[in-house]
Amino acid sequence: MNVFPEGFDPRADVVLKIDLVSIDTPDGPFGFVLGADGRFVDINGRTWWGSQLIAASALEMAINGTAPSGELSMTFFQDPDAPDLVNEVRRLGVEYVAGREITFYEQYFMDHAEMYAPVYAPSEVLRRRMRSIRIAAEGDQQRTIALLIEGPFADRRNARRRVYNSTDHSAVVGSANPSLDFIPRDVNFKEKLWG
Repeated sequence: MNVFPEGFDPRADVVLKIDLVSIDTPDGPFGFVLGADGRFVDINGRTWWGSQLIAASALEMAINGTAPSGELSMTFFQDPDAPDLVNEVRRLGVEYVAGREITFYEQYFMDHAEMYAPVYAPSEVLRRRMRSIRIAAEGDQQRTIALLIEGPFADRRNARRRVYNSTDHSAVVGSANPSLDFIPRDVNFKEKLWG
């Protein structure tokens, strides 16, 4: 399996990438560009809206029986003359997103011109479920709205065990990653790996 779209050369002189995220809601999917302002229309005609205010947290490893989650957040200053975004999110409630899918994509380009006429479709990287909404206020106007999403090790809460290999990875994300077959599973090496 290749993580890059067919025909894309990751070793080319010019390689560009933007991170996309799709949020599934009862009103349909909403697409966002992470960490960049603007509007992007992909090869399928889908519009993705970007803002530097939107950021995704790093996903932590599961250690000592924990199942850490990730989050997609937006921090902004509330305009006193604009509708209150926090109240609008509260009105929708956590049921608006809880249990629904959030999908992360990478969009690759070989040239800056392809940003306006893309050649490759977005490549799916990760699919998770949204769990809840967190709202925070700092000072009079700064607000943060965050979608909490399950992490890659959410199954640690369950009794069944998953090994980080091709089979279990494909059960979680829906596509195989054969490189995971080569992960060392034993730290007591009887022989040297090299030399």
